[in-house]
Amino acid sequence: MSYKSFWLIFCQLVTFTVALLFILSTLKPFWFENVIDKLELGNSEKVHLKFSNRSITQEKGKDENPNYKFGFTEAAITAMPSVVHILSKQNNTSLRHPFFTDPLFERFFFESESFLHDDKKPSYQSLGSGVVVANGGFVMTNYHVIRQATELEVTLPGGEKRSAEVIGIDPETDLAVLKVSDGTIPNIVFAMPNQINIGDFVLAIGNPFGVGQTVTQGIVSALGRDSLNINTFENFIQTDAAINPGNSGGALVNGVGELIGINTAIYSQTGGNIGIGFAIPIETVTFVLTKILNEGKVSRGFIGIQPADISNEYSVNVEESNTYVRYVLKNSPAYKAGVRPGDVIVSIADLQIKNSKHFLKTVADLEPFSRTKLKLKRGEEIIEIGISIVERPIFN
Repeated sequence: MSYKSFWLIFCQLVTFTVALLFILSTLKPFWFENVIDKLELGNSEKVHLKFSNRSITQEKGKDENPNYKFGFTEAAITAMPSVVHILSKQNNTSLRHPFFTDPLFERFFFESESFLHDDKKPSYQSLGSGVVVANGGFVMTNYHVIRQATELEVTLPGGEKRSAEVIGIDPETDLAVLKVSDGTIPNIVFAMPNQINIGDFVLAIGNPFGVGQTVTQGIVSALGRDSLNINTFENFIQTDAAINPGNSGGALVNGVGELIGINTAIYSQTGGNIGIGFAIPIETVTFVLTKILNEGKVSRGFIGIQPADISNEYSVNVEESNTYVRYVLKNSPAYKAGVRPGDVIVSIADLQIKNSKHFLKTVADLEPFSRTKLKLKRGEEIIEIGISIVERPIFN
């Protein structure tokens, strides 16, 4: 055999081998796992690469790892049948709460255009979403979606339209419960409280801009946001899942389709999504829903004090309390007990007060028509007084 013939045969073998390896590595990559796992860098550090041998077309129920998912299809399919579209027809009347006239309000609430009334129009429509939270057709949504509604229409995911009535409202958490006629609609599954973590994957489901039911995905960005001054009682979940006008009252669900919150607001300079959305957590949703279904309303404790926080510059550090009495409502329990503006609030019901938000929540959790103790600092003197708890009036 000549030298030239030898090299021709050798080149053909090399070409065939390379082609075969390329075909096998494309069709059967897992055959090469053991080889790749043994690769070494120049510094002798091993590189461990793992490849899934699970086929995308593998039949459901035959997965080697049932927790492995290609996306959030199952979570979406589980939750979507329980999320509805709400059309609220409302009278064009001026708003009574001075907060709603603040320009900053437009940066938070979705349906801000609903509050900028054209006095020439006798009525307008507000679009929002809702979640079926209990059998019998009970739907939870945001109060601002149905506020001052003269007529409510709910559209189911399949397109069927049904009338609805308001069962109860809680303006101070911006929640409301509706009942849909002929309520044979599947209700959503609630996630267990206190099992939400920063970084968890979430889906936001609603009807943005009225285009139809839409699912977006993101993560839990933060928990316990309580300083937005949107609601009296706040404990928002923050998420970067895309939320837009029309998502108000829609569902925020976890990776298996369980409800973890009601989408309520976004922070935006333009009115569109920039990845900062807020949802009312399942703990608040459950509390309000239970109260409304069992009692027809949400009752909270009240003593007639408007608290405020002392700035760090003027902090008095009285037993770690920096909250003072800004205003006392005339003829309220606090007024009758002798509480004065300027008093520093140390504790109530033997619970140390951290800040004004904590004080409001602590008082709200007290049982109406009971009595408790309020500890104050007045000047250099610590005083403790007995005070009656009454039912908190509705501020809407």
